Amino acid sequence: MRWILSIVALVSVAAIADQVQIEKAITGINPLIQIESVKAVDDTPFFEVTLKTGERIYTDAKGSHFVAGDLYRVGIGGLKNLTDIGRRADRQELLAQLDESKLVIFSAKGEVKHRLLVFTDIDCGYCRRMHSEIEQLRENGVEVRYAAFPRAGVGSDSYNKYVSVYCANDRNATMTLAKAGETPEAATCDNPVAEQYQLGQKLGITGTPTLIFESGDMQPGYAPWNELLKRMNQQGS
Repeated sequence: MRWILSIVALVSVAAIADQVQIEKAITGINPLIQIESVKAVDDTPFFEVTLKTGERIYTDAKGSHFVAGDLYRVGIGGLKNLTDIGRRADRQELLAQLDESKLVIFSAKGEVKHRLLVFTDIDCGYCRRMHSEIEQLRENGVEVRYAAFPRAGVGSDSYNKYVSVYCANDRNATMTLAKAGETPEAATCDNPVAEQYQLGQKLGITGTPTLIFESGDMQPGYAPWNELLKRMNQQGS
């Protein structure tokens, strides 16, 4: 039994040594690069390096060669995107940390069958189109959770509108008015708009609406409510 523990200890030490070497190689390229984690990819000679920006790169144990892009595994059932599996897991972890009280939530009517997170912009045309169909989603058991992603950035007109929506006495009613093209009454308070915008950037979001399902799958762009419902029913998320 002791010899098994010794082998495990040696492997662990070797893995740590590889991680240190890889981190040293990457920061040697540019000391401003911030590394989130370094993990060995099971059954491969590669290490996955996740940066603070959310980007992923792959390298060997020495950090002497790098590949930027998705890593696939070839199997009997076809290709498996290992990078996307990691992204989904990261999204689920980030979503679990979201403070529900800081989201604008349109509750399902009756039993909650699905929860859908939507990064949205007040002035985005397709965001408004999606919101015009929100009642159909709610009637079919979908809880729609809005997070802020003002595309023009912090301090923009769209940013200020979202702050006004969040700080309103009735967030839902004010959101609906804003999505209909009306300018919400100006209001300020302690708000999470900038924080959610930064989270969206970390998730790789560049446009709105961007939908994140409970499975961790992310979908950019608008889709009709019935297509969304069909997808969630099929995936159970």
